[in-house]
Amino acid sequence: MSGGVDSSTVAAMLRADGHSVIGLTMQLWNQRRLAGREGMPESVQGRCCSLDDVYDARGVAQAIGIPYYVVNHEERFEREVVRPFVAEYLSGRTPIPCSLCNNHLKFDQLLIVARQIGADTLATGHYARVEFDSQRERWLLKRPTDLA
Repeated sequence: MSGGVDSSTVAAMLRADGHSVIGLTMQLWNQRRLAGREGMPESVQGRCCSLDDVYDARGVAQAIGIPYYVVNHEERFEREVVRPFVAEYLSGRTPIPCSLCNNHLKFDQLLIVARQIGADTLATGHYARVEFDSQRERWLLKRPTDLA
């Protein structure tokens, strides 16, 4: 659960349909650790992957009556997403950090954690297709059939 509308809605819909649902959030970045440092405002809030998102997701989980867990991946996020992003940016390229996060954390580590706690399925709230590629022996996340 990201704290946003998509994952919250899917969790509520699955719960309403009688499924056993567990909320999982990956804590990826703590902007507050930078607050007040040189060049940074005293209060840093409302950005992607923030602690505020974690609080929002926890509130939704409580409201719909499901267990909720936070998995801290701050170090891995910095190592595998932030540092490569900065290096690429400083080299004059325009990287997309979300694609690194999706590949290395969201659809890799999140699925591993979900399986470790006994989940059969991972619902993200994103409209997509999944397909198993037997040649690569891995699942692929694909665009939905209905692009609307």
